[in-house]
Amino acid sequence: MARLGLAIVGAGRMGSGHARLIARGVPEIEITAIADVNLEAGRRLGTELGGVPAFADYEAAITAPGVDAVLVAVSSVHHRPVVEAAAAAGRDILCEKPLALTMADTDAMLAVVSRAGVRLQVGLMRRHDPEYVRARERIAAGELGRPRLFNSRQYDTDPAPPGFLDPAVSGGIMVDMGIHEFDAARYLLADEVTEVSAMGGLVDPAFAGLDDADVAVVGLRFASGALGSVELSRRVAYGEDVRTEVHGPDGSAFIGALPVPGSSEPRFADAAEARAFAAAIREDRSVTPNGADGRAAFAIAVAADRARREGRVVRVHEVAADTASG
Repeated sequence: MARLGLAIVGAGRMGSGHARLIARGVPEIEITAIADVNLEAGRRLGTELGGVPAFADYEAAITAPGVDAVLVAVSSVHHRPVVEAAAAAGRDILCEKPLALTMADTDAMLAVVSRAGVRLQVGLMRRHDPEYVRARERIAAGELGRPRLFNSRQYDTDPAPPGFLDPAVSGGIMVDMGIHEFDAARYLLADEVTEVSAMGGLVDPAFAGLDDADVAVVGLRFASGALGSVELSRRVAYGEDVRTEVHGPDGSAFIGALPVPGSSEPRFADAAEARAFAAAIREDRSVTPNGADGRAAFAIAVAADRARREGRVVRVHEVAADTASG
């Protein structure tokens, strides 16, 4: 069976992490090109992976021989031109989250992808984590009854570099971190979030001057009437902590466990999402989460950021209908 030829655009923290995981644990994918504006960084990663050619121009990488699909791992603010170039070249796309930092850019990208007829999978990896998949199967089978409460937390130990934490680059804590939990909420409950409230604080002196929060608590109301909460922290001392609970009248689903003190091992399912992407292409079927899922989770994240900044409950449709913001 032929391997899927993959170009990785972005050889920084995210792109190199994806590349190493794929090279080590996804034999159905062959990395055939790397692109980065820092050509030396691209070359170093290419050499580490066994001589993969590197390009400073992402369009040259996308159209290089042996490339069937593209993984977009540049900063979120730069996703749009890369995704649109890949779509124009007829390449299926796995794009890191969020797709973009405005609804207008998100919708423009989705329109280009739709016209090109290519697949677009968004890097919301909870859907490919085996524990989340098992919990979703239990909920769908009715083991919990109708879900009433959703609770999720994501605490980091090692924050991203200061430049990335700038909301103008990453979207801020709600978009960069919270989007995973908001997508997990939609996925697990098979329900839409309709209203969001949020509080946040900038309490760590290391983040002084950042136009964002480094801790946040978000309240969710679902269309079914269920309620949810999401807790986020840029830094804790005891270990990377990602846990989720769903409770119904007949049972509960618990995902994750208290980390070992001092552990910084993150809960990632990047290899699993890459395998799912390759399988969808090989079997000629749709991907998950798709562009519409990415848009929906982003709308919740933007609503949460707006709720925190404005001190009010925000209805998600306010954001989801906003395609004029720049």
